[in-house]
Amino acid sequence: MSKSLVLSGPARGRLSWRGLMSMIALALCAVPVVQATTVLPPSFEEMVDGADCIVRARVTEVSSYEEPRGKKTVIRTRVTLDVIETIAGEPPTPLVLTLLGGRVGERELRVAGVPTFIVGQEEIFFVKDNGKAFYPTYAVMHGRYPVKRDKATGREYLTRSNGVPLTDTAEIATPMPEGAAAGLQRRARSVNDALTPTAFTTKIRELRGNVREGARNEK
Repeated sequence: MSKSLVLSGPARGRLSWRGLMSMIALALCAVPVVQATTVLPPSFEEMVDGADCIVRARVTEVSSYEEPRGKKTVIRTRVTLDVIETIAGEPPTPLVLTLLGGRVGERELRVAGVPTFIVGQEEIFFVKDNGKAFYPTYAVMHGRYPVKRDKATGREYLTRSNGVPLTDTAEIATPMPEGAAAGLQRRARSVNDALTPTAFTTKIRELRGNVREGARNEK
């Protein structure tokens, strides 16, 4: 039996576990689709400053389990990351992300509209409110940047979580299309113009340092 939570709406903000519990209960009681509120895309500056930690990491394990919630259970998933590089903040060791949804036996709880985790994926993650928010990256899908490699040249480059090459940090603040619209963007952009992980990491560190220095000077 599969139940879905559908993310929609223009509000800026993040849904916590507490904010979703009533909707989850309805979903588990045979409501097939539940409307929830999603976020507007953040700016690069907001995301860099707001993330608890930023890492380049590879997914090594994905496992789902049932957690008791009153008289019912909620399906959650643990994602274990192998941290290749710490870009900002202090990630715990090991770094295990916890998110809402997953599959246990014949039962499945799926949060529609959010990217899944696949073993072997390498990405830059902006981790935020892990274990507290329903999804542990900043602004959900906006906080993940898969690392790709051009088959022709071997050059590494980044995409947004919808697979569209990221050519400028300003694009982070733009809406993220899905489906056919995302496919059009993927075909329209050259991977040769996409940011490399090294270039993106440098921009993050420069901005994070400037923000922290500015905050100290204001005190």
